[in-house]
Amino acid sequence: SQPRLTLPVLPRPEQWKPLDPEEKKKYDRDFLLKCRFISACMSKPEGLPAITDVVLDKANKTPLRQSEPIRCPGMNFGPDFTPAFATFSMGMGMNMAGPRRLQQGKGPRKIITSMSLGEDVQLNKAEKAWKPGVKKGEDPEHLKTQELFKRVRSVLNKLTPQMFQALMKQVMELQIDTEERLKGVIDLIFEKAISEPNFSVAYANMCRCLLGLKVGTTDKPGQTVNFRKLLLNRCQKEFEKDKDDDEFFEKKQKELDAASEGEKQKLKDALEEAKDKARRRSLGNIKFIGELFKLKMLTEVIMHDCIVKLLKNHDEESVECLCRLLSTIGKDLDFEKAKPRMEQYFNQMEKIIKERKTTSRIRFMLQDVLDLRRNLWVPRRGEQGPKTIDQIHKDAELEEHREQMKVQQAILSKSRHHTPGRGSQPQDEGWNTVPISTKSRPLDALRLSKITKVGLTRPSRPSTPTPLPVPTVTKPALTEEEVEKKSTAIIEEYVQINDLKEALQCVQEMASTDLLFVFVRNGLESTLERSTLARERMGLLLQRLVQNSTLPPQQYYKGLQEILEAAEDMSIDVPHIWQYLAQLLAPMLHEGGIPMAPLFREITKPLIPLGQAGVLLVHILLVLCKAMSHKKVGAMWQEAGLSWKDFLPADQDINKSNVPPVMQNAAGPGALSPAQLSQGLEQLLKDKADNQSILDWVEANLDEEQTSSNEFVRALMTCVCRSAIYESPNKVEAKQMGRLAEVLQKYLNTEHKELQALYALQALMVELEQPANLLRMFFDALYDEDVIKEETFDKWGSSKDPAEQQGKGVALKSVTNFFTWLREADIESDNS
Repeated sequence: SQPRLTLPVLPRPEQWKPLDPEEKKKYDRDFLLKCRFISACMSKPEGLPAITDVVLDKANKTPLRQSEPIRCPGMNFGPDFTPAFATFSMGMGMNMAGPRRLQQGKGPRKIITSMSLGEDVQLNKAEKAWKPGVKKGEDPEHLKTQELFKRVRSVLNKLTPQMFQALMKQVMELQIDTEERLKGVIDLIFEKAISEPNFSVAYANMCRCLLGLKVGTTDKPGQTVNFRKLLLNRCQKEFEKDKDDDEFFEKKQKELDAASEGEKQKLKDALEEAKDKARRRSLGNIKFIGELFKLKMLTEVIMHDCIVKLLKNHDEESVECLCRLLSTIGKDLDFEKAKPRMEQYFNQMEKIIKERKTTSRIRFMLQDVLDLRRNLWVPRRGEQGPKTIDQIHKDAELEEHREQMKVQQAILSKSRHHTPGRGSQPQDEGWNTVPISTKSRPLDALRLSKITKVGLTRPSRPSTPTPLPVPTVTKPALTEEEVEKKSTAIIEEYVQINDLKEALQCVQEMASTDLLFVFVRNGLESTLERSTLARERMGLLLQRLVQNSTLPPQQYYKGLQEILEAAEDMSIDVPHIWQYLAQLLAPMLHEGGIPMAPLFREITKPLIPLGQAGVLLVHILLVLCKAMSHKKVGAMWQEAGLSWKDFLPADQDINKSNVPPVMQNAAGPGALSPAQLSQGLEQLLKDKADNQSILDWVEANLDEEQTSSNEFVRALMTCVCRSAIYESPNKVEAKQMGRLAEVLQKYLNTEHKELQALYALQALMVELEQPANLLRMFFDALYDEDVIKEETFDKWGSSKDPAEQQGKGVALKSVTNFFTWLREADIESDNS
């Protein structure tokens, strides 16, 4: 008997009935698949007909072709009894139409021949086929430039607040050393900024980081061009592009008017699309300019031009851009000197609202800006910008903490509500069940037990429960952006209300010593173009921070460096920048924060190559001289051991430099030669210095013995009289002599000094070749201003000193009428 076959699964009753073997059996697909690997199912049945195409005696052993699936070793697929016709069909692929045609005799077999890959295949070429331009790849410098642009594009595409620092580090490491490369990088950043205005803040910050880039010019060897200047030119070029666009649109409009009816719609759509594109670029440029202005990279003049341009346009996009621009920079523009212009802007905005020609949304935006100005530019809600992942996590933690505190307060309030009155016992010593919504966060059981026990264990004092301990949250370190925001708020409040103690405390609470250079930089930028009082207050705040060791000197220098490096370029828009910087820096010396020697050496490092170090120091010393005497300033200079040669280019002579003589010898008394003394006095008089400045300068450069010498008296008299002479004709300016009379009276305080002054005036007449009546005019002015007494005039007239006889006879003859008048005046006074 044959062995009994064991099936992996039994057939269902409707498939096979064992009691009726003759009945036709039915099997479903799942049953057959489960039986396919049984040995009996894989063996060839006996008694099959001998038809080669249907039944095979042996399994196929044909090798695998590339088109067949690869058999994995170790896997038993069983013998292949696939019929020949089936194998042929599968070999033909997905297209089964070929074999049918062959079987039906409707056509010859299609033979597909394989083509050798080594043959040179000629493709059909069009008559006007595109051809690449001349490749510049052979030039290695061109390849480096293209690779640089490629890397910059990659950085711009990845730029996010989270990755800003890391990506900027990559950009700073790039070799941007030619004018072509620098212009290319600026173009890439600029195009990205105006095409993606929502990310203009990030691109503006990127420009700020690149502000110090300088490269040599191509057409003028030896000269340099910097990032800021090229960026300003690019912004200005884009801003002035509207004129060209208007001409282009007028030309297109004429073409539209002259077109046929069939082409008009097409041309009209193209014109509208071009206008929309130009408008979007213009608005993107203005927004980018606004962000650059917020970072103090642009001046107010440019921003006023942008506002006027937006007000002239009447489309809603321009008005919306105007609102956003004023919301961000209006506070910086709305100061005392600019009030009239700002009033004009806001009057125009109110007019737009009243006319009601715009949509409600635009009118509400305009009204919000008006309300913002009435509220002194304090927004109702903080500005929402892109956040880093760390900031998002931090906000989530704070939000979770607030929710936990709310839940705890709700539990405490509930426990208070159910606490029995005085003298009664609590009803339940266990947990209080507090209904909490399903959205509430899970609470710590231990913490919850502590909270409930506060209300349950002290029923006698329900109105004064024990305060809950507030969980301490460790403050994470502030980022540079957060320090800048806090700095702006502290500085604005301090400059307006002048609460120095509060400002010092706020800076200390930031606890970010390594980022205080941001505070310094922000303070200098925000007050540089404001009032003198604001600059003096800011300088005093920085001095106090250094003095109480809150602000390390290195952080102070680092914050100054960026401003000083860009100062020469900024002088184009801010002509008095050196004077403004001096007002910010002088309190550090006047009040005592950093000694003069290290301060001057550090702040002049970026200025010496530019030849501007001496200019800044002169302004600082001049500001100091107004707060203290020249003598003290000179003593500070002498004690520091400084020399002007350390701050001037090697090939520049101090006498021919921009350093005025008043400051060239600030090293203290005793350092002036007679020539330098005369030169210094002449420069002061030429600059129309007031009397106090002249007196301070003399005090700082000469000691008491020198001011009493004949040389000084003669030099002073000569310089004063020379400054009062008209060149042609030779006349004396009485106002000048009256103004300088105070200086002469201070140093001509004896008869001997008065006489020496008259000898100096006599020598000046000889030098000028005795102009007619000029000496008489000087004598009248000196007598009227009580500079020279009558007795001194008489002594000069009767003097027989051999050393003073040159030109004496001509001089006496020219003042004969003056002495006659003196005698007549004496006789009249005696008679009276």
